[in-house]
Amino acid sequence: MKIAWNTTDPAKAIVILSRIQLETEYPDLLKRTMLIVDDHKFDFSKVMNYQNELSGTFVIPKKSRPIQDHLSFGFILYGDTLYFIKDKGDIEGLIKSFMDQYDTTMTSPFEFLLRFMNYMIQEDVYYLEDYNGKLEEIEEALYDGHSLGLERVIMIARKDMNVLGSYYLQLTAIGESLQQIIIPFNNANESAMLSLFLSRCAQLLNLVENVKDNTSQIWNLRQTQLSDKQNKISTLLTVITTLFLPLTLMTGWYGMNFPNMPLLHNKHGYLIIICLALVVLTCEILFIRHRHWLTTDHTVSSLEKKQEEEDAVADFFSQDKNEPFNQ
Repeated sequence: MKIAWNTTDPAKAIVILSRIQLETEYPDLLKRTMLIVDDHKFDFSKVMNYQNELSGTFVIPKKSRPIQDHLSFGFILYGDTLYFIKDKGDIEGLIKSFMDQYDTTMTSPFEFLLRFMNYMIQEDVYYLEDYNGKLEEIEEALYDGHSLGLERVIMIARKDMNVLGSYYLQLTAIGESLQQIIIPFNNANESAMLSLFLSRCAQLLNLVENVKDNTSQIWNLRQTQLSDKQNKISTLLTVITTLFLPLTLMTGWYGMNFPNMPLLHNKHGYLIIICLALVVLTCEILFIRHRHWLTTDHTVSSLEKKQEEEDAVADFFSQDKNEPFNQ
């Protein structure tokens, strides 16, 4: 990348320094901005145009774990120099990577800043698509019955998307603010860079919402599975209670010990009661099996059901898009 806006002293075109260096070496510049207040860390991305000096901060979530780590830095555009203020992370490496990737002549520090902003988010669409693909794999695993640790995965995914959604909203606000700054100058190249930046931010916000919808769908599927499992347990307990209810009635009835109760003094009374209990229990089991109260599917086995599902999916993807799907 070639820098063409400060030919007299190219070394001063872009300056990377720490917060302490900014305070000690450029105190007058610091007074002209509202960038650093009370030594607070940079918490979010913003841009300011104070006393005709453009400054701002960027807080970029790390793609490995957006909720845990980030890269943060500030910038000040003063004259023909673009100052980058280090806060957290390797801003030097990011700028070097940006300058090595492009073989373009920069005509102003503002153009450099706009191109750098586009560089920061140019790979994010692939990251979000990959993130969404991993969630779809989790959904498939959940459908197959693998749900170990799923709740924590969904919780982390929601937090990640909240952090990224807030980040892209802040970038959109920055782009809209910069748009008001460059309108009077009517620079076509800068306007194109800023329009590209805003369109990318809008696209990324839509992708974040898609990922959020996917996490909600997976969460609802998990809750449905848990509800079905609880219903099956309740059904099983109800059936067991129903099985032993007549037996409980019989034991309670003959436990009253009235003198003239039938079979009470019969030498075969105990055996008769046992046989009667077995007959009642057998009739109940046959009735329950006939009503399919203990099975999840009344007509087909699990293997047959899975085969029917696979056949339905194959039919759906092999048919003509203009034809209705007939299961």
